[in-house]
Amino acid sequence: MKVRVASAGTGKTASLVLRYLELIASGTPLRRIAGVTFTRKAADELRVRVGQALEAVLSQGQYLDFVPPAGSQAAFREAALEVAGATLSTIHGFMAQCLRLAASALHLDPDFAMLGDWEALAWFEEEWNTLRYLAADPAHLLHGRVSDGLTEPLLHLFARRSLAEAFEPGEGEANQAFLTVYQAVYAAYEARLGARLLSPSELERKALELTRRPEALGRVLERVEVLLVDEFQDVNPLQGAFFEALEQAGLALEIVGDPKQSIYAFRDAEIEVFRRALRAGERLPPLDRTYRHSQTLVRFLNRLTEHLAAQGQGFGPEEAPPVEATRPERGRLEIHWLEGQPNLDELRRQEAWVLARRLQDLSAQTRYADMAVLVRSYQSVRFLEEAFAAARIPYVLLQGRGYYERQEVRDLYHALRAALDPRGLSLAVFLRSPFGQHTERGVLEPLTLAEIEEVLRSSEPLQALERRWPSLHERLRLIQAGLRTKAPLEALKYLIREPLMAGRAYHDFLEPRARENVDALLFYFAPRPPQSLEGLLERLELLSRQADAGDVPQSGEGVQILTVHRAKGLEWPLVAVFDLGRRNTHQERPLYLGLRSDDGPRLTQQVALPGTPLFEAFKERAKALEEEESYRLLYVAASRARDTLLLTGSVSKGRPEGWARVLEALGLGPHSKPYDRPDFLLKTWGPFPTPPAPAHSPSEQPLSSPWVSARFDLEPFPPLFSPSAYKRLEAEPLPLPDPEEGEALPGRARAIGTLVHYAIGQNWQPDNPAHLANLEAQEVMFPYGPDERAGIMEEVRALLNSYQGLLGPALPWPRDEDYPEFAVALPIGSTVWQGVIDRLYRVGGQWYLEDYKTDQEMQPEQYYFQLGVYLATLRRAWQVEPEVRLVYLRHGQVVRLEKALLEAALSEITPSEQPMMSARPEV
Repeated sequence: MKVRVASAGTGKTASLVLRYLELIASGTPLRRIAGVTFTRKAADELRVRVGQALEAVLSQGQYLDFVPPAGSQAAFREAALEVAGATLSTIHGFMAQCLRLAASALHLDPDFAMLGDWEALAWFEEEWNTLRYLAADPAHLLHGRVSDGLTEPLLHLFARRSLAEAFEPGEGEANQAFLTVYQAVYAAYEARLGARLLSPSELERKALELTRRPEALGRVLERVEVLLVDEFQDVNPLQGAFFEALEQAGLALEIVGDPKQSIYAFRDAEIEVFRRALRAGERLPPLDRTYRHSQTLVRFLNRLTEHLAAQGQGFGPEEAPPVEATRPERGRLEIHWLEGQPNLDELRRQEAWVLARRLQDLSAQTRYADMAVLVRSYQSVRFLEEAFAAARIPYVLLQGRGYYERQEVRDLYHALRAALDPRGLSLAVFLRSPFGQHTERGVLEPLTLAEIEEVLRSSEPLQALERRWPSLHERLRLIQAGLRTKAPLEALKYLIREPLMAGRAYHDFLEPRARENVDALLFYFAPRPPQSLEGLLERLELLSRQADAGDVPQSGEGVQILTVHRAKGLEWPLVAVFDLGRRNTHQERPLYLGLRSDDGPRLTQQVALPGTPLFEAFKERAKALEEEESYRLLYVAASRARDTLLLTGSVSKGRPEGWARVLEALGLGPHSKPYDRPDFLLKTWGPFPTPPAPAHSPSEQPLSSPWVSARFDLEPFPPLFSPSAYKRLEAEPLPLPDPEEGEALPGRARAIGTLVHYAIGQNWQPDNPAHLANLEAQEVMFPYGPDERAGIMEEVRALLNSYQGLLGPALPWPRDEDYPEFAVALPIGSTVWQGVIDRLYRVGGQWYLEDYKTDQEMQPEQYYFQLGVYLATLRRAWQVEPEVRLVYLRHGQVVRLEKALLEAALSEITPSEQPMMSARPEV
């Protein structure tokens, strides 16, 4: 294994592209190189960059400093043809591809689908609820061991299952009993997945299982010779074990990453995986020239990483090599401290105002759209929003707190819930929201908390509401009546748009950002609306647990506000890091995991519940790891800036907390000597009054556009559609699918059909070795082993012989005009029907339209609609009247189709969708 450390901005992607060129030049075909990274966006970017490099090598004779060796042009030409189909994917995409290659050996359906993380968690919880119900029976094996208090620990352990292949109980009977229940629920969950579904963690487990089966592993090694893995510092233990097993089996593995940027422990990433590779592998020279940072920022980053490495805070010296600046620009670093006696929230308000004024000053050199403000926690954002609004600085909040936990979304959830069951929490939220405003002296006023508590404490809340605030009771009754007659999506629209509050609708009370979130909610449910209100509520509740569901990005330009985690991989000319004085906090977990000992099995973790002997020890270890990661998070934040970096923090009298403590140790803290140079400013501010935030007025809200309440019905078909897709013809030849995009690999029937159609379109002969070799080299054959390929080619050869035997007696030959693979497009209403006629030709005055079939059974009626579209296209575009025929190659028969049957099949589309004479088809 070869390992390289690449610090931020040092050209990691460029180095990967150069490595591709070196491998190709050394004789490794591109199709035998797999590139793996963390996101599809990064994989797509790498594919584009590799393609551009290959083009440069072929057209200009070099790429950057790489000059191909003499005699390698043929290899690069071959690679240029293969780049579109090269294996460049995410880790899970690569794992899925490996599993599909050996699905039968692992008892998997090759066409297995993926289940999202949040859906997997919902399924697991459903199985847990089922077990709780069954265990109530005294005869049940787990009777007496199941309680509601296990729900949170079970869901937590399930969510962290990528940390270990197996869990074992820590010391204490409670851990053993808990793990018995977990294993029972997990077994039920696995049985529910079956052979056709995998969630990401189960995909990782299956991939690890593949490496322990020689036959399955051999199929992967036949396909891939070199594996390049990017961002290796972010892999989890199961992924790391998978890559290590491939390397031990003989696969050449090269990894690159930056331990200083390992910040995704909450997604189960474990920095120890990279460190283990660094210790065991061949260490390549680090990338130590930064192409991103200005001179001043390079000096600051080197000083920061040197200090943290020396203290063992987040990373060690071998993980933090100093970097050299390549840019001549001087750049600027500013550090601003707010110190005083007021509470920290007041200091943060002042800190935000200082930052706002500095951004205003710097906007003369840098556009607001080229600035970003990074925060550790979204709890800091409200101070920035207040200050930016007061200073009239445009800003965009790229990602906020979980979208489905936003106040406006929860308002709607509880309004629906209160309409179904008007009591408890949902009724309280309903009364506290805009829906609960009542008219007082002609003005809408919200209820006070005391008034809401008065209603809730009543034995009959609805009667109490009716006595005290009859208008609110009537509004709730109207909502109940309105929802009773509406479909779920219409009910949601009704709540949002109906003027229920003295002529004002719910969205009239919302600020623009919240309006965008509410509109997004409608867009989310529109394509697949739930079938019932209960289903809608359940869906919203499940989505609220999806941590990655953020706010809808605001439109427009301005300073971008986002968390450091969201900023990883991005860069801006100017970056500000706000609230450096925020202390590290640890949120206690319902259980903790840990290794039995430092030399114990890496893929086995012990479970410790509260009150058991190992709980506190594991908790302290988790807190220490979080502390380490916080220092790496500081490095990531500081390394996002290209030219100018602003650091701001608030500290009360006493010792600084959080990242402020690190800067104090560097001599850059609030008590350090102030500086004011062209490239560096260090200043400590005392408390000062901040201007009040502008009050929000409903009258300032933009008027609703005239189309807000318009209804747009779904079209019957997509804008572009295939007639064969309309009839779901499974045996139809299709373009080679992309497993990385979740598409199924072709089955044997499709592979055969695709090869036969291609050969007929090329006029290839079944007795020509070159033609057959070319067919066997098609991408559609990649998933198959040698024996399977031989069987497929034998069948393809037999079908081509059948076709050759029909030429002359049944299929006229020679021909006056001949158009194989003839593309057509027919506009019908709002849809363009697009397809390919297998063969269109003319003999004398007669035209023939033929479609070739490799089906096992002859069922012409399956294809009436498809051929009806083709016939209508030719009639209108060329004014020809062809004879329409199906050619069944397995049976050696030609079936002539009655045109009346094709016209009838086409009439299945509603009359309003019939072709208009003015809509001229394309051929």
